[in-house]
Amino acid sequence: MTNAYVVTGTLTDPQTVRLDEPLPLSGGTVRVVIEATPAPAESPKQSLHEYLAGLRQRPAARGHVPRSAEEIRAHIREERASWED
Repeated sequence: MTNAYVVTGTLTDPQTVRLDEPLPLSGGTVRVVIEATPAPAESPKQSLHEYLAGLRQRPAARGHVPRSAEEIRAHIREERASWED
């Protein structure tokens, strides 16, 4: 039975691939299929303050409305009441 292994690696020169993890093979002839992966896109640098502000803005931009304090208290009351059943 033939086993296929999928691992990532780096092409260090036109004839050498450095794998990111070892394979459970002792040696021998193998067939290699190379699929280039896209380089990760660089995200623009932002300050901690900008990042934290975005944490609040992104859900609001999607239309998310957070629960009110009363809704949260009601949920907690319901949950605690279910413990007594």
